[in-house]
Amino acid sequence: MRTLCKGAVSILLFGLLSVAAIAQCKDNRGTWTAEPAKDHAELLQFRFVCSEDIGSIGHPLAPGELQGLDPAAVHGQHTSVKFRLVREAGTLQFEGIFNEGIGYGEFTFTANPEFLAAMKEMGYPVPADKALLLTLLDMNRAYVQELRSLGFNPNLDKLIEARIFNIDREQVNGLKAVGVSDVSLDKLIQYRIFHVTPEYVQQMRAAFPGISLEKMTEMRIHNVTPAFASEMSRLGYSGLNVDQLIAFKIHNVTPDYISELDKLGFKKLNPDQLVQFRIFNVNANQIQDLAKEGYKDLSVEDLVAFRIHHIDSEFIETVKKAGHQHPTPHELVEFKIMGIRRRSAEL
Repeated sequence: MRTLCKGAVSILLFGLLSVAAIAQCKDNRGTWTAEPAKDHAELLQFRFVCSEDIGSIGHPLAPGELQGLDPAAVHGQHTSVKFRLVREAGTLQFEGIFNEGIGYGEFTFTANPEFLAAMKEMGYPVPADKALLLTLLDMNRAYVQELRSLGFNPNLDKLIEARIFNIDREQVNGLKAVGVSDVSLDKLIQYRIFHVTPEYVQQMRAAFPGISLEKMTEMRIHNVTPAFASEMSRLGYSGLNVDQLIAFKIHNVTPDYISELDKLGFKKLNPDQLVQFRIFNVNANQIQDLAKEGYKDLSVEDLVAFRIHHIDSEFIETVKKAGHQHPTPHELVEFKIMGIRRRSAEL
């Protein structure tokens, strides 16, 4: 679990922290585009690209944050605009055009010397190539002080991660209220990424008494819910532990799949067999294909072995042509591994 979570977090952070590339804009200039945000129509999804850098950053902004931008101009036709984004870390000046909600143009960035000096005094000398990033993330002194009051003293990169995922007092106090305290900054980031909220903690503890935060997070990653456990219980799998439920989700052992196997005569397979069937893609097509050659009522082990060694009706026909009319499943596996020897006419 620890490796899985760490890997998942690393992938997400790689995507989000790749925004740092934009911060290396030569002469603090670049281009921008904007369109309505998909999940929040009231926001504009901006994308910033440096003129001499392949890096880019996507960032939603509320029109109300953009000084000088007339909301009517956003929806006008080929309307020229000039506006700016002013934050504690610096200011972005925009020029360009909006046409029926879609905008594009150029931007310039100016860092705030007072902010940079204050950050340096707090132990965060900000490299020139990160001032723009801090502005887009709306980094400010109050946020740094809030993290420190919570007992965290991260380096600049970790401070940026915390800001991206909005680690704050509300999250920390909410977790404390459900008995989750002394959590590291990395864990808080992980909980934000996977939506491990106080409400979720309470829900999971009620459904799975004694569950650890680590297992809870793993269940969140794989969308293992109390409802999923109840559905499995309804199908006769009431004794599944957390790891088995997670394995079912990872390998897509669904209620529909269990019902399909049930119709094929495989009733009440144990959890390990179900997972094994899914891993090796034992399904109706395989079973029906083998039945055409007279191989019916095969055991779980035989079906899995046939999948592992790619034994199907085509291979069985080849075996028959070599003079072996109906070899046992074990013999078929041996033929596949060792090669088929033609049976002599005398035999």
